[in-house]
Amino acid sequence: MVVYNELVAITAGAGLLGVAAFLNLLIRKKPIESEGWAAFFGVTGLLLLVLGLHTTVTWPFGGDGFEYANIAFGQPAAGFGALLTFAAVYLWRNRALFGDTEQTKTAALAALKPAGIFVGTLGLGMAVLAVTFVRFQLGAAPPEEPISGRFGHLPLIEALFLGGLWGIIAIGALLFATALWTERPQLLRWVVWAWIIGGVVLLLFGAMNFYTHIGMYYNLEHGTTHKW
Repeated sequence: MVVYNELVAITAGAGLLGVAAFLNLLIRKKPIESEGWAAFFGVTGLLLLVLGLHTTVTWPFGGDGFEYANIAFGQPAAGFGALLTFAAVYLWRNRALFGDTEQTKTAALAALKPAGIFVGTLGLGMAVLAVTFVRFQLGAAPPEEPISGRFGHLPLIEALFLGGLWGIIAIGALLFATALWTERPQLLRWVVWAWIIGGVVLLLFGAMNFYTHIGMYYNLEHGTTHKW
């Protein structure tokens, strides 16, 4: 089974942290280097869009009831990647706007308002996925996987972890849509915190998976039982 959820996870984590940092600059009316942010969102958006779409349409995760990962990982990645790509295009095309910090906040939030509908929609989907992880106790690692596999016999642990992670990201997305469409920009501060927490955890989890997944394949190939 060839998968790439490690790269998806660290890229999504970086993307969430980037969006949180960008929003923080925006609501505090700090100078924004539009071209640099456009490049950042372009790189992260392209990776997530391509890998997310490939996961969504080809279902590389398969066997032993693991097919749900194609839905839970691939589809949110594709949606988030599309939004980051939109942000990259907008920031690049409106470079002149971000030279004036007084007008930037109002204009940028107005431009993001339509996209907020899709952000909220993704948030709703992530919230349902969070419940699904817990309800069906999904996400347990196989015993051959170091670290995570030590808790594979307790599927509720990883289900609660993944459900909580998806849930905090969902809260940020739903608050983002609410803030824009109810014209309560003060809610964006909570969005920033939700996506900082979600981004950090997702990034660290993805980075750890580089070790645990390689360790799993090593154990399977060589018949070893490395647990750490």
